Amino acid sequence: MSYKELEVIIDSKIRKAIRKHEMTVACISSIIGLIFIMGLFHAILLNQSQIQTYCLN
Repeated sequence: MSYKELEVIIDSKIRKAIRKHEMTVACISSIIGLIFIMGLFHAILLNQSQIQTYCLN
């Protein structure tokens, strides 16, 4: 096995690991974003119901 072949194998393994890491980071960040958006909507809905009860009273 020559140095060039070894370099190609290592390079492909590194690229594969980077792609896997990028996918993991993308999944985690999308889940965090989803939780944030759901929390935002929840806060808006809570605030809206509080405003309605305040106005009715």
